[in-house]
Amino acid sequence: MGIHEPHGRWRTLAGATALAAALSAPLPRATAQVQPVANLIVGDGVMVVKAGPGKLVYVGVAGADTRTVTLTFGAGAVDDFVADAQTLIARGTRPLAPHASDRPEIEESESARALSLTRHMERVRGVQILSYHVFVSDDKLGGFTLVTTPAEIRSIILALHRAARAAYAASAPPDTNTHHPPRPPARSTPTPTPKPPAAPQPGAG
Repeated sequence: MGIHEPHGRWRTLAGATALAAALSAPLPRATAQVQPVANLIVGDGVMVVKAGPGKLVYVGVAGADTRTVTLTFGAGAVDDFVADAQTLIARGTRPLAPHASDRPEIEESESARALSLTRHMERVRGVQILSYHVFVSDDKLGGFTLVTTPAEIRSIILALHRAARAAYAASAPPDTNTHHPPRPPARSTPTPTPKPPAAPQPGAG
């Protein structure tokens, strides 16, 4: 892009910041228990990750054309997706191990919305370029793709991992075992020693 690249990058950052703000509201309902985990600029889009009680992880994604999809996942499903994605990412450009998933996917439990990950390798001028494509699908099985770098996809996976941990913590029962400091032993009041009777005075009586 030549000398126009910094200016174009600035516009991307400004647009992504605006999209992140727009996505923050539709994710979970406004509640004090929902915790923001990450606002990420990935590829030409943005991803917002939050965690809340009920072991839920909320993900909002906006593409370059400002289309948005919001998703709600169980923390356990997020852990499974993260494990498969980490295996894929760890291979880099090497062939996958037997039985390893080449397309980790996570779906909402009650809708067709989903998020999946694939790796792409292409040779440009003799150099192999590795990227990861995050496809986000909506209720109508349509959607859009974010093309991310290896560093960006690692940030996404880390955010999801942290969100699952936060969701578990937000769903833990409160600790009802209140620990009080031990009281010092009560001091016993010494019994006063009886005084001997006074000696009779000479000449008394």
